[in-house]
Amino acid sequence: MTDLGVHRIKRPQSLTSLVVDQIRDLIITEHFTLGEPLSENTLAAMLGVSRAPVRDAFMRLQIEGMVDVQPQRGTFVFQYDATELREVCQLREVLETGALRIAMQYNHAELVKALGEEVALIDAAGTLTPQAYQPFDAAFHNALVRSSGNRELIDAYGRISGRIRAIRHRLTRRPEQVEASHRVHHTILRAIKRRRDEQAVAHLVEHVYTNYRRLLASTAPEATANKDASGT
Repeated sequence: MTDLGVHRIKRPQSLTSLVVDQIRDLIITEHFTLGEPLSENTLAAMLGVSRAPVRDAFMRLQIEGMVDVQPQRGTFVFQYDATELREVCQLREVLETGALRIAMQYNHAELVKALGEEVALIDAAGTLTPQAYQPFDAAFHNALVRSSGNRELIDAYGRISGRIRAIRHRLTRRPEQVEASHRVHHTILRAIKRRRDEQAVAHLVEHVYTNYRRLLASTAPEATANKDASGT
């Protein structure tokens, strides 16, 4: 077949997908509190859409664990207790370290390039507020996972990344936390460049569980209290 210069038509993102992205971002950036009830009517009016795509978005966000849809009661922003927090962090560790091992073995150059670009962007941004840092931090970890090239793993990570971002956004409040987090990004990248694979994995694990310990100490009681108060 000769090349006719024809390019595949890219399908536009569906309305439901756009609504999913908007609601997810509203939850991540604390427009809604953990456990807060969500109104289809209010969100539809806010986003300028009908109730149908909002309802469909709730179903998809429930799969991600971002919302809790309760028949006859309504839809609520996700919450967590100490056990759920530990389990999410453990799953994050499994997925991120698995992705890192695969990428170091099969896509080393691409991994170094991708993470190097993300680190350089943060460096160039200079002093960032904790809130401004969050998208950069998420981009670093997403780049790490994507570098594995494993579609199943990437999809699995996508189903928990929203909750991880929402929790981190509520946790990171001080500039020194931003500085410490980004220093670890540099440390992980250096270990990868030097092909010290086990060191890179160890630094990543410590990074994940440092956040977990801080989350457990700082925000789990509040989240659990919210959960008890809402009766969910």
